[in-house]
Amino acid sequence: MVDIDLLVAALRAKNYVVENVTSVPENAGGYEMTVDGVVIDLEEARALLEADEADEVDTTE
Repeated sequence: MVDIDLLVAALRAKNYVVENVTSVPENAGGYEMTVDGVVIDLEEARALLEADEADEVDTTE
């Protein structure tokens, strides 16, 4: 089960504007949300957070 509140909080902590979080009934357990003015689904939101985490990793030594 997805903790949508945790996902939204993580996006907002990264300074994204998250609005209109909606459960999508035809895809049980799925969600859509507006992030920085763009409608994305749960998978895209996760990918966005993962990309941010990858960008924060310092590869210089």
